[in-house]
Amino acid sequence: MKRTDLRKNLRRGVYVIPTSFTILNLYFGFRSIYYATRALESIAAGQRALAVDFFETACISILFAAIFDTFDGMVARQLGATSEFGKEYDSLADVVTFGCAPAVLVYAWGLHSLDRLGGGLAFLFLVAVSLRLARFNIQTGKTDHRYFVGLPSPAGAMVIASMINYAALPVTDHRFAVAIAAVTIAVAFAMVSPIRYRSQKGLNLQKERSLMYFVALALIAGIASRWPREFWFFGSLGYLASGPLVRLWSIAFPSRRLISEPAPPSEPAEIH
Repeated sequence: MKRTDLRKNLRRGVYVIPTSFTILNLYFGFRSIYYATRALESIAAGQRALAVDFFETACISILFAAIFDTFDGMVARQLGATSEFGKEYDSLADVVTFGCAPAVLVYAWGLHSLDRLGGGLAFLFLVAVSLRLARFNIQTGKTDHRYFVGLPSPAGAMVIASMINYAALPVTDHRFAVAIAAVTIAVAFAMVSPIRYRSQKGLNLQKERSLMYFVALALIAGIASRWPREFWFFGSLGYLASGPLVRLWSIAFPSRRLISEPAPPSEPAEIH
């Protein structure tokens, strides 16, 4: 076998690694849908305790899917195995995992009591995720890599999953269902909004850190291990609120550099 052929085969083998992570992402998304539908069947049969177990499994599945979704892009960049196929396949998997799965999950848990309105709001969440991913694909390489334009779809799914995992008992109160509907709408609009959210791509892991950084990291790990449900829930809500809060802060206290260095008039304004 020639050396060039060997390199091509090795190159194809490298592409298998990030694609495998994407397949695992898709698997856990399907797993979440499966257990959410089983939970809905248990509610109809009057087995609420069994439904709680199914809901918790569905939520943890979305958490694992988000972990694999993070690593597939990271591994692809580190190995130099990025491709158009990988990007498109990842987007298709994300529509299922972070769009369809949370929509089915939140409907089965709390929105089903609103009947057709609940189904419509669950569909709204799915549409928002699909639009968010389509916009992300066309903006790749055109925006600051340190920020996401709009709430990332995995983060939106994590808000829904963490909320349900925090209180997995099926919702029967109509007023509480209305509150869940408001949260679902807020997350959906956050994903398609022009508000910027911090990206993990902007974190410099090779930068030197002080010892206090690792002490704080250990403290966070300890809190997460002691109160995992609360940590996941409030952490997801904190990230959801971080975009609007940072935006309001920048309006109230604009950067001096932005004031002293206005953008050249010849450059077109960025469209989100």
